[in-house]
Amino acid sequence: MTLMQVFPALRELSFFSMLLRFLTACICGGVIGYCRGIHQRPAGFRTHVLVSLGAASTMVMSQFCVQVLGTPGDSLRISAQVISGIGFLGAGCIIHMGSNRTHTTGVTTAAGLWATGGMGLLAGCGYFECAALMCLIMYLVQGPLYRLDSSYVKKAVTLVAYVEFDSAFRLSTIIRELNRCNLQLNAIDPFGTRDDEHVGYKMEVELQDRSMTLDQAMDYICAIDQIQFAQRLDEVRS
Repeated sequence: MTLMQVFPALRELSFFSMLLRFLTACICGGVIGYCRGIHQRPAGFRTHVLVSLGAASTMVMSQFCVQVLGTPGDSLRISAQVISGIGFLGAGCIIHMGSNRTHTTGVTTAAGLWATGGMGLLAGCGYFECAALMCLIMYLVQGPLYRLDSSYVKKAVTLVAYVEFDSAFRLSTIIRELNRCNLQLNAIDPFGTRDDEHVGYKMEVELQDRSMTLDQAMDYICAIDQIQFAQRLDEVRS
């Protein structure tokens, strides 16, 4: 039996075919999930496996209802809801990571979950070669292209610092002073001290000038009149 004869047989609804479809969905989802997990992203190995497996099961169920049970309707109608349903997972990632409302992250995670759902649908309908090809492309995007993006495209450096303001500080003044020093405010959240004279915040700023060092950025922050104290917490490269 040639390879061209094997694939049509595997696309029929049989126990072995369904087992192979679910296995393909789990493997492909696991590869992408592992790649996300090693980068410490919120949706990792198990999440991508479950999304891919769930999408594959939906496609198998649709085909079974139409081809075996004879249920009237379009076999793609139920599986098409996977694409919109995964949008809720993606939105949850974006909302959770971007809760400060000033700095949006998690978009790549959301897009990866959405694409993983599509990959699971491919595996579920028995299009194994396309699912494997999509897995390979997604892995390259999440792996080598991630390093290329981090090294050459996203060169901005963000600085996270604890700062104490005067109790009567105006945020608009702080933002204006930061912009004047080529610093962009990405996030600011209440943190630490809060009394009648001082208010503590954790502040994340992005260095717009690539030649600026973190020490210089801290000097600019400390020089702002309404800031009484500032200490660097950590550095994050986006």
